[in-house]
Amino acid sequence: MSLIQLAFKSILSRKLVVLLLTISIGLSTMLLVGVQKIKESAKSSFSHSISGTDLIVGARTGDIQLLMYTVFHVGKPVSNVSWDTVNRIKALPQVDWIIPISLGDSHNEYSVVGTTSDYFKHFKYGRKKNLSYQKGKPFNALFDVVIGSEVAQNLNYQIGDTIYLSHGTNKSASRRHENKRFTIQGILNHTGTPVDKSLFVSLEGIEALHIDWKNGVAPLSKNSLVNDQINTLSLTPKSVTGCFLGLKSKLSVFSVQRQLIDKFSEPLSAIIPGVSLAELWKSISTIDSAFFIITIFVILVAFIGLVLALFMSLNQRQKELALLRSMGCHPIQIFLLLTFESLIITCTGVLLGMVLLMSAGYFITPFLEGKMGLVLSLTSLTHQELLLALSIILFGLIVSVVPAFQAYRKSISDSLLVS
Repeated sequence: MSLIQLAFKSILSRKLVVLLLTISIGLSTMLLVGVQKIKESAKSSFSHSISGTDLIVGARTGDIQLLMYTVFHVGKPVSNVSWDTVNRIKALPQVDWIIPISLGDSHNEYSVVGTTSDYFKHFKYGRKKNLSYQKGKPFNALFDVVIGSEVAQNLNYQIGDTIYLSHGTNKSASRRHENKRFTIQGILNHTGTPVDKSLFVSLEGIEALHIDWKNGVAPLSKNSLVNDQINTLSLTPKSVTGCFLGLKSKLSVFSVQRQLIDKFSEPLSAIIPGVSLAELWKSISTIDSAFFIITIFVILVAFIGLVLALFMSLNQRQKELALLRSMGCHPIQIFLLLTFESLIITCTGVLLGMVLLMSAGYFITPFLEGKMGLVLSLTSLTHQELLLALSIILFGLIVSVVPAFQAYRKSISDSLLVS
């Protein structure tokens, strides 16, 4: 019988202890690899949410705050940017295109984005991919709306359906814009970005929603204007939430940024998306490090349990080891036997952890996508994560040397006593 077969039989004779050790190592592996995977997937998801945009402009605020509410629709702006300022920015000779956006309305907790048709021409995500349509076309009329793939799927909407939008982004505090119905003209393809969870209307459509509001107060139902009455009114926006800018030359990014911040009478913030994303990850690096350290300690505890179990089993297995020695086993074979046992338990635990992680991914991923807009890949493993799993196995092999060496020394001392 080979040492590996003997190791398997020895493990099977201690089912309960081995099962608990395997589960402990499996859960620790799932936690360590899972934290790493969520971090990398979230970072990739965030960084791919916008590309090809040189500057994001909004009212004076923090860089990360501006990034979060314009790109990810998280939080609220401190103020708006006047339409006159938008036109001044558009007139700058370095500016190639500008996409104004207006936020603050919603539909069933999905964000409504007021913008222009340039959004569908110039906005890019991932590796500079353009937006494309599953069905339909961009908005053309005042009360047209284009919806993201997740909105269409979750609410079961089709081209031609009519919907009503609500004022505000908080479902409990929002108020529906009565008598102003929008018709779905287009459904965008899946992007894995906040675009999937958004509805897009024209800036004039946003103005139409609020044209009969007075000082932020909704009109009485009987005084609310309907679609046909609004079509004849002037609907030039007074202000917007922010703008995405594309410049003619990347070399002018910093000069335009300084000009927007320093030379405009209206207080503005102008951020470079990639730089602000890096700042965002830097700001949460402490939390990330803390999670990683905690996970390492969890793995250490699991392997300390493994070592203690092996040490305790040495006293219980004196007869077994003595029998092996009487059958001609060399002390080095005793050493290898205990090492193989630890290796089998560790490998089984790591494999269990990976299976648990990928199984959990099928349930966690839809939740994170739906609630946080993060597109995570928990059902496959990268090269880095496989290396992390191998590192856990190597660490388990190293710590098993201590009890294995103790068994080796005991075997030698027993041999000397027999001699």
